[in-house]
Amino acid sequence: MSRSKRFNITCPSCGFAQEVELYEAINAATDPQLKDALLHNRLNRVECADCHAEFRIDLPLLYNDPAHNIIIHWVPVSGELTREAILEDFDRSIDEISGLLPPDVDTPVVRLVLTRVELVELVFMLEAGLNQRVVEYVKYSIYTRNMEKVNPRDYRLLLDVQDSTPEELCFVMQEVETQSLGSILRYGRAAYDSMCALFDESPEEFVEMFPGPCISARNLLLDDEPVGEG
Repeated sequence: MSRSKRFNITCPSCGFAQEVELYEAINAATDPQLKDALLHNRLNRVECADCHAEFRIDLPLLYNDPAHNIIIHWVPVSGELTREAILEDFDRSIDEISGLLPPDVDTPVVRLVLTRVELVELVFMLEAGLNQRVVEYVKYSIYTRNMEKVNPRDYRLLLDVQDSTPEELCFVMQEVETQSLGSILRYGRAAYDSMCALFDESPEEFVEMFPGPCISARNLLLDDEPVGEG
């Protein structure tokens, strides 16, 4: 079930305060129009009643997709809420949720993302039947082989499912600071398919590499940086 709530917000352009309705949870099965709004960057967009400026409000969002038995939790990183704090709090929440479920109920897959673009990327991955851990392994390979050009401190790698082809996966570089999209990197679909076959035979290496709900090659590389670097 989708869930919304009234919030008091302030326009970033003129400072006008108003009350608006924002969604905290959406169900892709019961409310496909909200899923469509999310994918097209229209969810939780606000128009200022005074100056008519349009802007998006980013707040924690639960995306429930019963068709794929998955729940994706988007928790935006902010000055008050760091990536490390989000991961620690989320681990505790998962333990609490697991303890509350009846023993005869299958626990849905739960994923954590820290940006809206990663949420949208994951939704498209699910729709295309792609393996998230294998995709992130591919990203890890691209990062480590092109560190001077694609430094994880400066860039996110995003899979562009819509522009990918049967022959190639298409990745877009997004600059972290400006959020702007830049160069396109292509990866052979045959190599991806080979890694999927390895995953099917022995997934342990992939799970060990990306063990938690936040499956991210970029986060893994940032966590592996020497203390004090950057």
